[in-house]
Amino acid sequence: MFVDYLRTILSTVYRVSGTIEPTMTFEELALDSLSLAELGAQLEDDLGVTIDEESLSAETTVAEVAAILEAQGAVLPA
Repeated sequence: MFVDYLRTILSTVYRVSGTIEPTMTFEELALDSLSLAELGAQLEDDLGVTIDEESLSAETTVAEVAAILEAQGAVLPA
């Protein structure tokens, strides 16, 4: 559920092209540190969940962020 949400954000807002697999890191998706900071801020604004810098790094996978969102009780916007 959160993986699809993240795929949508990554492809539309951050213009990541091609297939976005849950096992891909943000480095593999070519997101730089500024984009990761913006993504963290967007997740906080949209879902009310704060993800610390260590958990949202170039080596972090899409699935790992999805798991963090789920563990923190995030609720997808309607």
